[in-house]
Amino acid sequence: MSTASKHISQEKSNFTSFKPHYYDVGMNLSDEMFKGIYRDKQIHKPDLGDVLKRAKFCNVTKMLLTGSSLDESRWTLEQAKKYNDEQLEDENGNRLYPELVCTVGVHPCTVLEFDSDPDGHISLLKSLIREYEPTGLVRAFGEIGLDYDRLHYASAEKQKLYFEMQLKLAAEFDMPLFLHMRNACDDFLQILVPFVDGTRQDGIRLKNKNCLVHSFSGSETDLRKILAHKSFWVSVNGCSLKTEENCKTAAQIPLDRLLIETDAPWCEIKKTHASYKHLTRCPTVFYPMEYNSQNVRIGRTQPGKLHPFLPVPVVKPHNLDNFALRDSFVLPPLVKARNEPCMVGFVAEVMAKLKHCDPQTLIEKCYDNSLRLFG
Repeated sequence: MSTASKHISQEKSNFTSFKPHYYDVGMNLSDEMFKGIYRDKQIHKPDLGDVLKRAKFCNVTKMLLTGSSLDESRWTLEQAKKYNDEQLEDENGNRLYPELVCTVGVHPCTVLEFDSDPDGHISLLKSLIREYEPTGLVRAFGEIGLDYDRLHYASAEKQKLYFEMQLKLAAEFDMPLFLHMRNACDDFLQILVPFVDGTRQDGIRLKNKNCLVHSFSGSETDLRKILAHKSFWVSVNGCSLKTEENCKTAAQIPLDRLLIETDAPWCEIKKTHASYKHLTRCPTVFYPMEYNSQNVRIGRTQPGKLHPFLPVPVVKPHNLDNFALRDSFVLPPLVKARNEPCMVGFVAEVMAKLKHCDPQTLIEKCYDNSLRLFG
């Protein structure tokens, strides 16, 4: 740890006696952007280690990594095991990375991978879960569901077919569901609820009835329909908080059913979002570290600028490898327009303000809810 890093860590403890802790329940570790690839071109070196260090520095202690396909689920499990096993620590004995756990499943936009051999593909998913069961890394079945906003990837009929097929497989395991729903609430619930209630004619029912509808961006009507089921939970990110209507709906989520996520590298809270006005520069309860622009001045010779709310530089992807890290910087720079788990505190800040809730209460409750679902 650099001298500057020690200095800011000390200032961090002086701001407040409360130390936030976050569980980012939606992160796409397998996305090409974290490998430095943008639009099929290698722009910078893979920087997953730096992404995880930034998350831990910003008090993200646990992360749920999402599986979107069979291959991505396997790769993500391999990476989670690798980073968990490394057990890197700073000079004070603190872990440098959050604890990583995973989901396994096929996203509605990639379900056509089942087409060539549906039963065989289901068997491979089952084998993958069984293989990693002893490690404790698989904490949820997903990301599965319906996405009617992107029917160009897979038709509604294909999505419904493979959603039901994956739910039948999920019923063989005692784990919660990690669910995706876009503009498809009625069909989504029509397929899902009989598995939860045990009302299917074939008698198949879920052993674990807990279901997280992640990255929720539906209407108030959709929210009421989802929350009518006592074992259903909802998580939000920047895409859940784009418009004033989105924010009004998100504010209706009961605190005891709410989780927070980034869905990184996507779903950042952007300047154009209605929720952006609720963000404030650290130090805050959500980010209790000093924002000292003199200590982290970039200068004319360094490409990039300082993040508006965090004491971290921000650079464009093509400048990342050329950025010279100095003692004045606590952490390597963020990549412009790429969301990261270290930003999950911004989601907490927006939700606390929308719900007129004590920040500490919201942070702790969301963390406890996440532990209840995913451990």
